[in-house]
Amino acid sequence: MRFVMKNAILTCVILAVSLAVISCGGDQPAEMSGTAKQQVAALSGLDAVIEAGASLEKLPIDYAFDTAGSPCWVDGTLFLTNNNFDPAEASKTMKLTADGVLHELRADNGVTTTIQESGKGTLYCCEMLGHRVVEMDYDGNILRVIAGDYDGRRIDGPNDICVDKKGGIYFTDSQFIAGQEKMQDKPAVYYVKPTGGIIRIIDDIAFPNGLWLSPDETVLYVANTYGRYLLAYDVNGDGTVTNGRDFAELKIPQELIDKGELQCGADGVVVDSAGNIYVATTKGFGIQVIDKDGNHLGNILCDAVTNNVNFGGGDLRTLFVSAKDGIYTIRTRIPGEKAPRS
Repeated sequence: MRFVMKNAILTCVILAVSLAVISCGGDQPAEMSGTAKQQVAALSGLDAVIEAGASLEKLPIDYAFDTAGSPCWVDGTLFLTNNNFDPAEASKTMKLTADGVLHELRADNGVTTTIQESGKGTLYCCEMLGHRVVEMDYDGNILRVIAGDYDGRRIDGPNDICVDKKGGIYFTDSQFIAGQEKMQDKPAVYYVKPTGGIIRIIDDIAFPNGLWLSPDETVLYVANTYGRYLLAYDVNGDGTVTNGRDFAELKIPQELIDKGELQCGADGVVVDSAGNIYVATTKGFGIQVIDKDGNHLGNILCDAVTNNVNFGGGDLRTLFVSAKDGIYTIRTRIPGEKAPRS
């Protein structure tokens, strides 16, 4: 099924935007020169990561989102989801191709909240109300279930994913399951070993959500939607973690603090190749940017609630932001990284 744009002018606009994103830097991300790295290092705050004059631009997609899920850019195609809990059957997995057409891949997709590259020519997806993590091909066909249960009971609400260079998979289970019966004893972060088998590695976060590894994969960052801090953990060789800590305090609007609302609303997370962390937040400050030392560089503001974030474009310097009302992009100084190749 294809969602056709309202008119030819809109189609041309979408095509121009898509081609502009796709053509940035060719098929492989461009390595920053030594001079470029020095110039970026000399900048401070948000100027160090966002190009001068850049601002979020909304892709003019003719589709009414309930909540736009995690965006995933692969070789010129943007994969995205609409998350709908009422009714859940309205949730869809889609892709926006270079010709500006939005194609439906999967209807009633188990409320797929996240799509990430597997590193082997497929995609990994979290089905929050399908209670499983699956591998999907680029046409929307489910190839296998990666994780569906732990300790003899089904997983509750898998939320977000990141993949390491060994082929292991980290995912969060926030237990956000729209009133359904919970089968696990608590929210948790899990690791699927490259050789198979699932282990629980963190079980003391109130609402684990987005997560991502540092470029050298020695640190795992996890968003706690119900807390005030972005959390960090040291990664062991077997994929387990130690030394959990409050890494960076995320901003909360003062009017909410005055009301005693101290939840940061942290959602999706991504890390650029220099180690800066981009955290989508739902409490009014858009994408909050934290450097590798935990310093808050600034906020990429958005008029709508922001849910997820990911890098894309030919040079991986386009930041895709999924928000309550659609998909936004902004150009960055520092590229993201290609998906690990296992």
